[in-house]
Amino acid sequence: MSSEKIPEEKFRELLWSDLGALDPDKYIIATYLAVIGPYPPKRVAEEAAIENSTGTWTPVRYETMEIREKYSAKIVGLVNARENAYVIQLAINGENYDPETGGLANLLADIAGNAYDLMYLERLKLIDLHFPKSWASAFPGPKFGIEGLRELTGTKEYRRPIIGMIVKPNLGLDPKTVAEAAYEAALGGIDFIKDDEALVNPKYCPLDERVVRVMEALDKAKSETGKMALYAFNITMDRQDKMMEAADLVQEHGGNHLMVCWAYVGFGGIRRLAEDPSVKIPLHIHRCGHGAISRVPDHGIDAVLISKLGRMVGADEMHAGAVEGKFHYDPAEMRRHMTVFRCEWYHIKPTLPTLSAGNHPGNIAPSLDIVGNDVMILAGGGIIGHPISTTAGAKAMMQ
Repeated sequence: MSSEKIPEEKFRELLWSDLGALDPDKYIIATYLAVIGPYPPKRVAEEAAIENSTGTWTPVRYETMEIREKYSAKIVGLVNARENAYVIQLAINGENYDPETGGLANLLADIAGNAYDLMYLERLKLIDLHFPKSWASAFPGPKFGIEGLRELTGTKEYRRPIIGMIVKPNLGLDPKTVAEAAYEAALGGIDFIKDDEALVNPKYCPLDERVVRVMEALDKAKSETGKMALYAFNITMDRQDKMMEAADLVQEHGGNHLMVCWAYVGFGGIRRLAEDPSVKIPLHIHRCGHGAISRVPDHGIDAVLISKLGRMVGADEMHAGAVEGKFHYDPAEMRRHMTVFRCEWYHIKPTLPTLSAGNHPGNIAPSLDIVGNDVMILAGGGIIGHPISTTAGAKAMMQ
């Protein structure tokens, strides 16, 4: 390999390509919205391509023309979106990242990494990633998906929304009280119940005791109603080995659902659970923390892309906000969430979109006009806050 430095202008020519000239089964297409500083847009796009692949701030002798031509990102689109803002599309060689081992962690560390700190950019948002089948085939997708969840909830023929409850208050309850709330909701015919995202394993409500008591309560409710509710136990944890131990614990005691918070276990944590053959129950993915990454319109990572990646790594259900609730809502964004969760996508099963945060019996119908029936609707206070009882609240939601 030659150690002679190649002139920079020759390198820059290799950063541009026509999309049609590239192998579609080899390249990952990344789409960004870039708000630029006082620099030529072409230069900004080139710097983003360099930073997101082989280059550094100056040509180096070991980066040959062959290396840049084969492994560097290619600019395949540069479009003015508004004043000082451009859509940049980069074609990125998927061979740079092993999907089996490095996976999304490796990919995102590069293409959603240092480029955010470039002096040429005021703000940058990663809007979308298109994956070739050759790369996406390494990812499991959901084990159950929408159809599997409909089998578990008995809603396959009458395709109504799947209705669920979040145990409230978020924190402070002991296992006996959590089980009591689950039992009362199950008597009301609820399909699904879950821990709040804040509740994992506090000393006053340890996971092992909570699993035992809740499953006993749900078995009791089933003996009275004939229906077994699903309960998602939150096993969001720093260490994947501890998370896997928790998954085993839940299943050993008859638990029928798991939950983790994607932002803090990472896509790799979800993938670990989805790929492990010992995990035989569905995964409910909460998106708390996404606003820190996605909410600014022209900076961060797009919320819909987060949903897409969640489906890719194995989310059976994943949160998408709410249509009429307490959180930020954008109708166009919500429709995009529904599309990426439910569209046909290689071998990857659809993910069940989940709406939560301020839902109650009075606002479900307007929500369904937007999202359709292949959805899970969750309520916490909208059920437990019913003036008569939790059972009455569950019945009201089911109606």
